[in-house]
Amino acid sequence: MARPSLQDVLSSLQAEGQLAPDAEARARTAMEVYRRTDVATPWFVKALAGFGAWVAAGFLLSFFGCVGILDEEAVVAVLGLVICGGATALRRHGHGVFLEQLALALCLAGAAMVVVGVGSALDSEIAPAVAMLVIGAVLLAFFPDAILRFLMTVCMAGATVFLLWKALGELGIELGLLGFTVAVHLLFLEQVRLRLGRWGELVGPVAYALACGVMCSLFSLRYLGMVDAMLRDPGVATPDALLTLGLTAVTLYTAWRVMKELGLDATGLAGAAVFVALGLTAVLTLHTPALIAAVGLMVLAFHRRAPVLLGLAGAFLLAAGGVYYYDLGLTLLAKALALTGSGLVFLGLRTFLLRRFPAAPAEVR
Repeated sequence: MARPSLQDVLSSLQAEGQLAPDAEARARTAMEVYRRTDVATPWFVKALAGFGAWVAAGFLLSFFGCVGILDEEAVVAVLGLVICGGATALRRHGHGVFLEQLALALCLAGAAMVVVGVGSALDSEIAPAVAMLVIGAVLLAFFPDAILRFLMTVCMAGATVFLLWKALGELGIELGLLGFTVAVHLLFLEQVRLRLGRWGELVGPVAYALACGVMCSLFSLRYLGMVDAMLRDPGVATPDALLTLGLTAVTLYTAWRVMKELGLDATGLAGAAVFVALGLTAVLTLHTPALIAAVGLMVLAFHRRAPVLLGLAGAFLLAAGGVYYYDLGLTLLAKALALTGSGLVFLGLRTFLLRRFPAAPAEVR
């Protein structure tokens, strides 16, 4: 089937009453501007311009270091705020790859200067994390760049988990990961409604940043034995099974929402089969919360047709399965039974759903 043209898509949407009568003219104007500004510039020119912007930002910071400005903690923090403000104004009013990358590099450097300056001036472990939360929230709201919003979200999530760890120990880490997982699922489930709101541009970068952060954190938890005394000394110690159960509850809620949006009876036979399969998977991998988290993200990716999230979840699932298989804390028989059992559960679920609820062939128009 041939891909529909822009004219076909716009005409179809207007016939369904989804677009205003003047939407076609505005869409063509936007496409023409995009073609002239982005498509017309070769990729290697953009890469060289971006590289030059980062080099220029590096020379500017090295100048500050050579004149001794970076030796004073309070001056570093204030200068970082000034750089962040100037970079934000440059990004909001400047155009072109060079100016955009220069603003991004300067803003990241300014934020780092604020965090380091505040931490050094106050000589505290908590102050840098709090400063990161404040400066990150401000930049999320005012700096219109998806890359910076992604990075700021990752840094703010890390600062939040650090503060929770200082307050509650291992329990704080697990509560933080569980809370961010809930945020990821809600952002993707409600993204259509949220994108229409005032902060719609934040939904995509924040959702993907939290998803990457949660996946990397759950994956790295398997290696915490090397620093067990450092991470688990303060606060309350909790078993891995508790985090797995929390992530399972989030995945079950997402499955229920997906079935509801697709018009399926979540309380019927199909819903029971899905919930049982997810529950068995969680029980079989009770001490590896990364696996059930990856399954939940794959459900989100398929439902929202998000290929990037699907690729991340698939890679994360393979990595988590590999780490689980080479975990020396379990016997080879237990690992083999868990991996084989989880695979058979989903294969059986697929066979059952296809036979019990065959999908009608889609009509080609």
